[in-house]
Amino acid sequence: MPIDPQPGSSTNSPRRDDELAAETSGYTQGGGGAPRVEEWREPGPAGEDQPAPGELDESAGVGGSPPGMDAGDVAGRSELARYVSPSTFPGDRAALVASARDNNAPDAIVGQLDGLPEGRRYVNVSAVWEALGHGVEADDQRF
Repeated sequence: MPIDPQPGSSTNSPRRDDELAAETSGYTQGGGGAPRVEEWREPGPAGEDQPAPGELDESAGVGGSPPGMDAGDVAGRSELARYVSPSTFPGDRAALVASARDNNAPDAIVGQLDGLPEGRRYVNVSAVWEALGHGVEADDQRF
């Protein structure tokens, strides 16, 4: 039985081991070089109506506020919507407060809802947000 010069070595030469490692590095490591060895696995070009990835503006499509609202309005309305169940609508002040309490809303949210005028029904979160004195989309079709 022949003696293996280096325990754990393979039947390939060191140069071939390096070649194999280079060929598979895209599969075993992320980033850096080309992630695909075979040309047919490369992603295709962008479609006719799509910009190439290198041409995208970093700020495009990130965040933004609709006309009539600022970032604070968007965040505040989203926070309010977390605590008022959609099944509450259309609902009055008492139903909104009860829903918020059932969903463990912070006291600040419950207090705002408790300050809504009595006797009015709200069709959605935007209507509630507007009644609380905050901005809503300029072209919002809530009613």
